Amino acid sequence: MAPKKVNMEYISNGSTRKATFKKRSIGMKKKARELSTLCGVDVCYVMYYPEGESSQVPEVYPTAPEAMRVIDRFRSTPELDRCKKKIGGEDYIRERISKLQEQLSKARRDTHRHETKLLLQDVLAGGRQSLTGLNIEQLASLGWMADNYMKKASECIASNKSRRHADPLHCAATAADVVAEAPPQQCWAMEVAKAGSLPTPPGTSCCSFSGALRDQ
Repeated sequence: MAPKKVNMEYISNGSTRKATFKKRSIGMKKKARELSTLCGVDVCYVMYYPEGESSQVPEVYPTAPEAMRVIDRFRSTPELDRCKKKIGGEDYIRERISKLQEQLSKARRDTHRHETKLLLQDVLAGGRQSLTGLNIEQLASLGWMADNYMKKASECIASNKSRRHADPLHCAATAADVVAEAPPQQCWAMEVAKAGSLPTPPGTSCCSFSGALRDQ
C-alpha cells in the first residue's frame, strides 16, 4: 500500500510533532550514513532539537571533528564552485511551478484527445445523429482526428496495394463488408469519411470552420 501523503506544513499537535521529529531524524541519519558509505563522499549535518526539548545540545553527524573537517573543506572551495549547484527557495518554487504547469498542460491535452476520441466513436456507432450542439473547438478536433484516421487508413491501403500479395477478390469482399456494417442512418458520417473532413455545422461559415481546422 502506498504511504499516506504528508502535507508540508508545521505540525501543530505536540505529541505528533515529537514523534515525527524522532522518526525523521533517525531516517536522516540512516540516509547520510548510506550516502557516505555507498558513494564515498563526505557528509555531515548539525541538527538542533526543537525548543522545549530537554537536550539543547545539537546533534552532529558523524562526529564534531569530522563535521568541522567537512565544513572547512566547503569553506575552502571557491565561491563560484560553491554556488554551481546551489538553488534558493524562490528558484525552487519557480522550477516546481514550471514542472507542474507542464504536467497540467499534458494532462489537458490527453483529456482533450480522449474526449475527442470518445465523441468520434459515438458518431461512428450511431449514437449522434448530427453535429448540432458542438462548439467550434470540438468540431475542429473531431475533423482533425477523422482526417488523421483516414490518412492512416489510406496509407495502409496503399501499402497493401503496393505489395501485390493480397487476393483482389478477398480485398473487394472485405471492403464490401466494411461498408455494409456502417450504420445506415449515419449518412452524414459516411460523407465525412468520403470527403475527408467534417461538414460545416449549422450557423458556421465554411471559412471559419476551415480556419479552425488549420489552427488545430
